[in-house]
Amino acid sequence: MKKSTIIFLLPTIVLTTMAISLPCLCFTQSTEGVVTYSETIKMKIEVPEGMNEEEFRKMMPSEQKASKTLVFNAQECLYSDAPDQALGGTDATFNSGSDDGDVQMDFKIQRPENYQYRDIANGKRIESTEFFGRFFLINEEPKRMKWKVSAEQKQVAGYLCQKAVLQDTARQVEAWFTPQIPLDIGPGEFADLPCIILQLSMGNGDRTLVAEKVELKTLDKKAIEKPTKGKKVTREAFTKIRDEKMKEMGATPGGGGGKMKVIIRN
Repeated sequence: MKKSTIIFLLPTIVLTTMAISLPCLCFTQSTEGVVTYSETIKMKIEVPEGMNEEEFRKMMPSEQKASKTLVFNAQECLYSDAPDQALGGTDATFNSGSDDGDVQMDFKIQRPENYQYRDIANGKRIESTEFFGRFFLINEEPKRMKWKVSAEQKQVAGYLCQKAVLQDTARQVEAWFTPQIPLDIGPGEFADLPCIILQLSMGNGDRTLVAEKVELKTLDKKAIEKPTKGKKVTREAFTKIRDEKMKEMGATPGGGGGKMKVIIRN
């Protein structure tokens, strides 16, 4: 019996572009609390050669969901998995017949440990991220993002939000921000709108983040801590390490846009 392992790596998206100055009518001064987001990543997977497509797709979930939190005050914020969100992965085994005999494939959906800290006042970021059991610590001053704001509005988690589109032809990112919380932050790498981002859509909906709950409250003094775990590397060095490992495992390095990466190991 042949045996292979498929590992689905949940992506961390990094976008950089130029700066823009945008107006915002901020009619409250609520600048401390916690936003809880629901993250959904669609799984678009090609069926491996020799596998029974119908049976394979029955075994595979069509999407992966997780709960994320953005803890913030006027000076800093921290984005990570929600405290009750399980890390690690979900395993399953799939067996199929082929011309060469039975084939067994183990697949695992991995959710790596990841913390993204932002010094709002000084425009600095620290990211602690796990990749194949190794931890890396990235300190950087990201380039500011350029957004185009439209007049379109809607409600997200009970807050009136306005639409903005990232001006980066290589990416498709749509954001909804609320002037009720006047901080230029958002989940993960996303920022540089005049107010907090409560919803994101990437790659035509391949990956979405939607605020489910916004709690404006006084935080504990230790609620936001700078990540310290991992080997200190530059963003460029981490990208090189990641891409080389992905290539070694048989996956296409680079990419992004919110889709899962698929690795098949024999």
